[in-house]
Amino acid sequence: MDLYIGNLPINLDEEGLKKLVEIYATSQSVKIIKENGVSKGFGFVKVAEDKANAVILGLNRKLLEGKKLSVRKAYPQNQQVKHIFISKKWREKAAEKV
Repeated sequence: MDLYIGNLPINLDEEGLKKLVEIYATSQSVKIIKENGVSKGFGFVKVAEDKANAVILGLNRKLLEGKKLSVRKAYPQNQQVKHIFISKKWREKAAEKV
């Protein structure tokens, strides 16, 4: 399962993140997102399905170099929930046609 880990210290590298995660589970892959060679403060870790909850519970809200980590299940970008705004006027017109 892919996990999102946010609010990472800028100087934390992928090896450091791997060591941190492996306190709770063996990581299959680790990726810190960077822009121009500098960490953007978040990354992704792949762990076994049955160990993901242990990583989330162990690391979420944990302080690391004065920053509180945010850990949750990662979702592909194309599966993000999109909110659609439908105006009251449009809903009234649609109701009239039914």
